[in-house]
Amino acid sequence: MPPSPPVQPPRNDAPVTGSSAPQENPSAQETVSVSVRPWGSLRYAQYRLLTGSGLLGSMGMQMREVVNFWVVFQLTSSALHLGLLGALRVLPLLVIGLLGGLLADMVDRRKILMVGYGTSLLTTGALAVLFATGNLELWHVYATTLVASTATVLDGPARTALIYGSVPRSHLTNALTIASSTHHSSVLIGPSVGGLLISFSGIGAAYAVTAAIYLPALAAVLMLSDARPAEGRARPRLGWSAMIEGIRWVWRTPVVLAFLTVDFSAIVFTSYKVLLPIYADKLGVGVAGFGFLTSAPGVGFLIGSAFLLAVGDVRRKGLTVTIGIVGYVAAVFVFAVSPWFIMSLAALALAGGFDGVSAIIRRTTLQLLVPDDIRGRATSVVQVFTRGTTSLGLMGTGGVATVLGAGGALLAGGVFALVVLGAVTLRWRQMLTFRL
Repeated sequence: MPPSPPVQPPRNDAPVTGSSAPQENPSAQETVSVSVRPWGSLRYAQYRLLTGSGLLGSMGMQMREVVNFWVVFQLTSSALHLGLLGALRVLPLLVIGLLGGLLADMVDRRKILMVGYGTSLLTTGALAVLFATGNLELWHVYATTLVASTATVLDGPARTALIYGSVPRSHLTNALTIASSTHHSSVLIGPSVGGLLISFSGIGAAYAVTAAIYLPALAAVLMLSDARPAEGRARPRLGWSAMIEGIRWVWRTPVVLAFLTVDFSAIVFTSYKVLLPIYADKLGVGVAGFGFLTSAPGVGFLIGSAFLLAVGDVRRKGLTVTIGIVGYVAAVFVFAVSPWFIMSLAALALAGGFDGVSAIIRRTTLQLLVPDDIRGRATSVVQVFTRGTTSLGLMGTGGVATVLGAGGALLAGGVFALVVLGAVTLRWRQMLTFRL
């Protein structure tokens, strides 16, 4: 466990250390008892534009990924080359993930999104032209994937930071829930659309349609207004000290640090996705069953998101995150020992649902507490941490499974997550008492 941050850090954007925010932080101190309808955030034009562009951009990314994987397989028939393509998607996050947050605080966030969608449009369009002219080669797919993934990493913090200014504070949980729901919807739908395009229209048409999807996404961004609050217009300078300010803020904010710690412990040894082929074989459900197992957590995430939309803003955020972690681990335990396919599907859906509720509440807490002048950098820290943890979890769970077996790995990982959760709640009691 990391050492405890000071209880009263000497900054006005100090973290919450109990059940209420310090008086110096008006944005965190403000309490709103407004009843928010399930789709209430969509009443605001700025948010509708952000949500529409985000949905289209995510759909395009998922479709391009499917087409790229198919093209690489057709060119090489090599699992190694497919793995390299996946690594090129993660590499920019590890190298320049924090830079995206700094840029989001330095420049107009709308311009970052324009560059991101514009880059995706140009790279996907280039692949369409290269394929149509018979000039597409393996290195073209790798190069465009690296460039497009870099742009996506850089625009991620800007997109999330823009949500905060697009709706009233009382609607933030609702807004982030809708954003997460639309993203996961694209993850479920995008690959299917990409596969159907390849089947019915061919690779060239699939690339062309995917590129065209970025046009309305880019148009929506062009219609955005500058939602950054006036008090948040101060721009940091490019430099290492400014870049790691988000890390400093997270380290000095016990609640956020506690949330990240329990998230890490819950994922690092319970990343069941890497074990799904083993369970599909164990359950005797074949490729079709494997597809259902892969989709079940996403469906559960959408159900969890729908629950949050119906409930509205959750004030007892610390307790909700704790319940989400415990529920997730319990569902993983059931999946680890399940002898039946239907039970396994239900367990994975529950795991996705609990994980979704916990993740959305953690994101909302961060956006409510962080000052706008470092919002992009704090968001990028969480982005790098969560996606990095996911990658680490795939390796960690797979490694333990080689020793303990698939079921043993998930059971041991779940116990580890619960032990860390207990230690965190003892060290930082605001995990259970924190309200916002």
